[in-house]
Amino acid sequence: MCARVILLTPARQFIANKYGLGYQIPLGLVLLGGPLIDAGHDVHLIDNDAYGWSLPKLSQQLQALAPDYILIGHTGSTAAHTTCLQTATAVRQACLQAKIVYGGVYPSYNAQASLDQCPALDVIVCGEGEQTILDLIDAWENNIPMETVAGLVTREHGQHPRRPPLRNLDDYRPGWELVDWPQYELFGVGRSAGMQFSRGCPLTCTYCGQWLFWKKWRHRSPQNFVDQLTILATQYDVKIVWLADENFGADREVTIDLLTRLTAANLDLSLNINMTAADVVRDQDILPLYKAAGVDYVVMGVESLEDEVITTIRKNNPFQISKEAVASLRQNGIISLVNIIYGLETESIGTLRTKLRKIGELDPDILNAVYITPHFWTKDGRNTNLDDIIQTDSAKWTYRNQIIHTPHLSPAALFWGVKVTEALFHLRWRGVRRLFNSYDRRTRRILRYSMWVGIKTVLAEIYEFVFDTEFSPRGQWVADKEQAEINNTRLGTSAITVN
Repeated sequence: MCARVILLTPARQFIANKYGLGYQIPLGLVLLGGPLIDAGHDVHLIDNDAYGWSLPKLSQQLQALAPDYILIGHTGSTAAHTTCLQTATAVRQACLQAKIVYGGVYPSYNAQASLDQCPALDVIVCGEGEQTILDLIDAWENNIPMETVAGLVTREHGQHPRRPPLRNLDDYRPGWELVDWPQYELFGVGRSAGMQFSRGCPLTCTYCGQWLFWKKWRHRSPQNFVDQLTILATQYDVKIVWLADENFGADREVTIDLLTRLTAANLDLSLNINMTAADVVRDQDILPLYKAAGVDYVVMGVESLEDEVITTIRKNNPFQISKEAVASLRQNGIISLVNIIYGLETESIGTLRTKLRKIGELDPDILNAVYITPHFWTKDGRNTNLDDIIQTDSAKWTYRNQIIHTPHLSPAALFWGVKVTEALFHLRWRGVRRLFNSYDRRTRRILRYSMWVGIKTVLAEIYEFVFDTEFSPRGQWVADKEQAEINNTRLGTSAITVN
C-alpha cells in the first residue's frame, strides 16, 4: 500500500548555520527517503531548519499535505531535543490522524523518557533507521503486530528487539530527488550535499557516543559511493560534498580503492572529510591521491594538545603525530581544520596560555574551539558530577557553550579566553598570508570563505553570550530531588540504551 510520508527537520537553527555556515541537507532523513520511495510510498521532505517557518505555518503546510506518517529527526542531538518535541506537539494538533515517529542520536539513547515527555509521539526509532522505518510502516499499513518490528521503543511494548547494524549499505540509496537544492551552498563553491561512505569508528573515545550509535565500522562499496557522487555532480549540479563519516580513512586499502575510482571519475567535486591525525600520517604517501580525488578539506579531532590527556580519552594522536598530520596536509594542498576541546582538563589561565602556544606550534589552517559536553550515554558524561553542571538549558548543549563548572575560571573568563585564543590564532601573520598565496585557487577560495564563516559565527556567539546566556549556580542542577529526576530523565541518565 502507498502511504504519504513526511520527513521533517524542526527549525532549531543553530548559530553556526543561521549566521555563518548556512544550512546543509538533512542527510539522515534523505537516507530514509530513498528506501521509502523505492517501497512505493509518496514521500516529501520539509527541512524547516532551512525554511524557518513558524509552527503555525508549518502546521498549515502539513495539513495541506495530509500525511499518514511524519518522521521527525535532527542532527542536533541534545540541543535540538526540546525543539523536536515542541514541533511534534504542534504537528499532532494539526494532523490528528498521522503517526509521528522520532529518531536520531538523542532519542535513541533516551527513548522511553522522550515518549514520557511528549504524548504526541507514537514511536521512537533507535539507531539506524532505513530498514526499521520500512518495517514499521509496513506493519502499520498491513496490520502486522507492532511487537515484531525490531529497533523501536513504544508505549505498548517498551523496548523492542534490537536491530543489528545494516550489513549492506548499498541496498539503501539516498533520496536525492527530495532535496530542495537551491537552499544549500557551502564555502562559496556552489551547491553542496552531504554523503556518507562509512558508518562507525574503530576508536572508542570517552567523550563521544557516535561509535556506540553506529556500532562496528562499515562502508558502502567504493563503486556505489562513486556512483552516488556522480549523480550529485551530473544530475543536481553539486560542487562540494561534506562526508558525514566519523572516520573516513579507517581502512587504508578500502580508501585507496575509493580514491582511485574517484580520481578516474573526474567529477571535479570538492570533498570535505573527517580523519584522525594518525590516519593522515599513515597515509602520507598517498595524500597526492586524496588531492587528485578532490579532497580539499580535512577535519581532524585533535581534541587535546597534551599527550597524557590524549591517552586518557582513548585517542590515537599524540601531539607530534598531530603536528606531522597538519604539515603533511599543507604540503599536499589540503586545508586542515582541527577541533580542540576545552574542559578535557581543568582549565585555568595557565592552560589557556599553553593551548594558545601549542596551537600556534601545531599550525593548522583553522581552529575550531569547542567545549566538553557531557552527554550521559558517553563515558565522560556518566562520570560527570551533576553538581558541576552550570548550563541547565539543554538548547545550549551545542559544543559551542560551556556546560561544566571550571573551578579556576568563571564562565566569562573561560569564554573570553577561548575567543581571544581564536582571534590571536587566526589573525597571526602566517595564517593571513596563506589566504592569498597558498594552495590552489579553489582551495584558497574555500579557506577564505571558511575564515569569513568563522568570523560571523564568533560574532554571533559573542552576542549570544552577552545577551542570551545564563549560568546556574554550581549544585542547582540537583538542588531538589524532584527537579533532579526531571533533569536526569531529560538528559538521558536513566534507561540509557541504543539498538
